[in-house]
Amino acid sequence: MCDYQGYEFGAGRYPDSYCVDGFLHDADSDFLNEDQIPCPACNPDKAIDWWAEQNAASWKDDEDENDEAGHNERARITAISLVNDIRKNRGLPLVAHNCGSEAR
Repeated sequence: MCDYQGYEFGAGRYPDSYCVDGFLHDADSDFLNEDQIPCPACNPDKAIDWWAEQNAASWKDDEDENDEAGHNERARITAISLVNDIRKNRGLPLVAHNCGSEAR
């Protein structure tokens, strides 16, 4: 477990998530989550994969169905940006973009 606290469960005004063994737990619940969200601090690669999948699933109806590769790449770039924003705000090293470009 790392010392990560975040806002992944919708509280907005206070940190409502914390890391348990590399996955986020809802601080407002007495139960561990069924949906295991990887921690962006200590499990960034899996966090990127998870958020990319979430983005792709939620945007599926909004995007051109014939451009699945482009759609998935945009979902992944957005996930990398999210994880890097979280890491930057906590003084952690950024994750490099999967296309070989430098982390921003």
